[in-house]
Amino acid sequence: MNIKWLPLSLCLLSIHATAGIMPSQSRVIYHAQDKEQTLMLVNTNDYPVVVQNWIDKGEGTPEAQDIPFVSVAPIFRLEALDVKGIKIIYNHAPLPQDIESLFWLNIYEVPPEKKGVNPENSVLVAMNTQIKLLYRPEGVTQIPEEAIKQVTCRKQAPAVIECNNPSTIHLSVVDIKIPTESGKIQNASGSDLMLLPKSKKTFTFNDEIGGAQKMTLVYIDDSGETVNYEINRIN
Repeated sequence: MNIKWLPLSLCLLSIHATAGIMPSQSRVIYHAQDKEQTLMLVNTNDYPVVVQNWIDKGEGTPEAQDIPFVSVAPIFRLEALDVKGIKIIYNHAPLPQDIESLFWLNIYEVPPEKKGVNPENSVLVAMNTQIKLLYRPEGVTQIPEEAIKQVTCRKQAPAVIECNNPSTIHLSVVDIKIPTESGKIQNASGSDLMLLPKSKKTFTFNDEIGGAQKMTLVYIDDSGETVNYEINRIN
């Protein structure tokens, strides 16, 4: 789940920023046979907020073009501690049938203005939460627990490895850990560790990994749980 802070007005003396809208799950898996998917949102704040939601390819803007999914309702008021479901519907525009497609559901929360505060001396900040929307066509039947076993990795440089994901789905890797000969754990740098389907990706470590032969891929499964998978050989 990605979270972005988005300023609505730029002033300097005080900040009112909250992150209270929580989705019921961290990802939506949309299968080809689904007529729709429903995601529940709960407002954990003690005040109402306005929620806008849309689907894009990661741009973070409702103006994104050629998106084959819509969310209903796109904008609404959510009372304090209330729960509301939004529907995600596929319009059946053509998508690849041999691999999974990735989109992002944006949940944009606008907090209320503080009463009694001069707007010229305050800043109103909204938060955009992005969760993965993964479309799986009928021909794609793999799940992350199966796909992760197909991943192979090889050392390209003293502090660089390349991993190959030959599977048909995205693997949401959140950490890569390599125990070095000295006993120190090296972690891959950067925040974007996702392995795309049928693709290779290089990862850089802060220090050399030496002759390490084992590594652990930490990934997120379809239910949003964090799972460790150990690769016993780095080629």
